[in-house]
Amino acid sequence: MNKDKPAYIIYNAKGKEVSYKKMMKSLKKSDMTFFGELHNNPIAHWMQLEVTRTLFEAKKTNLVLGAEMFESDNQLILNEYLSETISKKSFKKEARLWDNYQGQSVLKKHYI
Repeated sequence: MNKDKPAYIIYNAKGKEVSYKKMMKSLKKSDMTFFGELHNNPIAHWMQLEVTRTLFEAKKTNLVLGAEMFESDNQLILNEYLSETISKKSFKKEARLWDNYQGQSVLKKHYI
């Protein structure tokens, strides 16, 4: 079991268990990283956050995130929220959000 991210066991494409550190070494070299997930799975969401944080530490402003959970016609309202042009209350009122949306502030924390 992974000692550095113990809530998760990571496997490579050949089915061999690998460490978080080894996975991140590979991801840091990649131009793009895609996450597949089970919606409403807090462990998967936690791992996505951990990977994003680690990539941000390595790439700083050379990191772009795409959020497939937001519909494309919500892009303007999302941009306004992230740039603090509108409040969280306005964002929640105007955007089509899912039932368990809690207003993840981590996106705003690192938005450039």
